[in-house]
Amino acid sequence: MSVPRCRAPSYAPHRIGPGSAWRRVPALAGALAFALALPWVVACRPEADMANPEPDTMEAAPAPAAEAPLATPEPEPPPVAAELEPPEDAEPEPPPGTWRPLTEEQIAILFSTQEDDVPEYRQGITDRQANFHYTSGNERTLDAYYPKLTERMGGAYVGVGTDQAYLFMSWARVEIAWLIDYDPVIQEIHELYRLFFTTAQTPTELVSLWSSSGSERALEVIAAAHDEDRAKKLSYWYKGSRARIHRRLKALTSRFEREDVPTFLTDQEHYDYVRMMLEQRRVRPLLVNLLDDEGLLALSRATEKLGVPVRVLYLSNAEQYWKRYSPEFRRNIGSLPFSDDAVVLRTLLSQAINEDYRYNLQPATNYVQWLSRPFVINVYQIVRGGPAAKPEGITLFESNRDPDRSAAGKKWYERHPNAAPPEATSAPAAAAQ
Repeated sequence: MSVPRCRAPSYAPHRIGPGSAWRRVPALAGALAFALALPWVVACRPEADMANPEPDTMEAAPAPAAEAPLATPEPEPPPVAAELEPPEDAEPEPPPGTWRPLTEEQIAILFSTQEDDVPEYRQGITDRQANFHYTSGNERTLDAYYPKLTERMGGAYVGVGTDQAYLFMSWARVEIAWLIDYDPVIQEIHELYRLFFTTAQTPTELVSLWSSSGSERALEVIAAAHDEDRAKKLSYWYKGSRARIHRRLKALTSRFEREDVPTFLTDQEHYDYVRMMLEQRRVRPLLVNLLDDEGLLALSRATEKLGVPVRVLYLSNAEQYWKRYSPEFRRNIGSLPFSDDAVVLRTLLSQAINEDYRYNLQPATNYVQWLSRPFVINVYQIVRGGPAAKPEGITLFESNRDPDRSAAGKKWYERHPNAAPPEATSAPAAAAQ
């Protein structure tokens, strides 16, 4: 089952709609009817232009005096070729920049997938960062990914975090967005975003709902949308995270305006796209632990049922939490139905140098290849060879090396001479941009 595609001149790769299928029916000239109506034809009379009949300019030979002249009928104009009307049950094309609404069956698939259990302990890069609620992102230059994501269109987005998702889904014009995290509080933040997006008409109104001056209105929106118990819980997290999220959105707005990068915060069209995604119920926040054995596998099965391959996977810097990749993580990532052009986005902490991160991209097929190798221990092997963080500007690089030709791969195959490596893929080494 595939998710309906849209007619969107700015984003759609091809036009889908009833108008492209119809054929025109050739018109028959009225000459045949005219010929049948005449008992005889006056010799040497000029032929009339049947497409646009004009009166004769030559005088006809006089009729015999004994006979009354024949009344010549006016030739009928040819019928205008009519375009066939589409069948009554033809599905109308959606407005530009939108997708056709999901069916009830598709929505059920999207929102009924199994989730993981809430973990008792949430890791951080350091012990001090463990169990912290990341209700807003802290990456300062996510526009590093903008040029790459705008090369793609459609497919599914899978990613951790909060505000990052709304940037990426409008840049990549995804059809489905799975907002995953192992912290249940992040699901609460996404519900607040959903309420505020569907209430606010503009980016300015959205940001205002996270401000102190807009808090009264925000609490009214929450109370109107949910029962008392649910609204109380959401209000708690709103009050506890409001100031942090407002600072984050203001900082992102300033950054993207300065760099002239369109986003849901700086561009009405991008804002409307995210809003449409939420209104059409194309966005599913869910509790997924990348190291668990249920949530991501269920997501993979649902994505396959929907017929929407994963085109963007955002891991933030989660891989830096682990000293080594677990079997569960390798299996979970390997289960995702990636498109051929899918990309993995990750950040690598470098705040001691630039108060930010290094930004890395990797083709998803290449990532799955690395994770399938027994000698690949952690993310640092994958990104080896990338540039060091720069104090100023953006540090962006791509990792696309063949794992079997890496230093670890060569050593492993030397120690295991009977384990022939799979067919190697030619790929350039990591290159700074």
